[in-house]
Amino acid sequence: MKLNDQTIVSIVTGICLIGLTVVLKSVLLISPEVLSRDIIIHIIIYVGFITSLSAKNRTAKRFKYDTSLFWSILIVLITLAIIAFYAL
Repeated sequence: MKLNDQTIVSIVTGICLIGLTVVLKSVLLISPEVLSRDIIIHIIIYVGFITSLSAKNRTAKRFKYDTSLFWSILIVLITLAIIAFYAL
């Protein structure tokens, strides 16, 4: 069974969101009040990635880097940037 681009990006997004929450709560020891407030913003950011990919799939014109690998790497990098922001 071959997964389409949107499914792959959705799975990567879910894994990154769960990993982000675990790292912020368990490793960086962010307080639950701050984490519950900010996780809403992170969910909105990640949903934006998924919707932008589905919007791009409907248009005929795509740029050469518009693949699930590109979007997955971008999501992982943004997740690492959020972790680095909290670590500082």
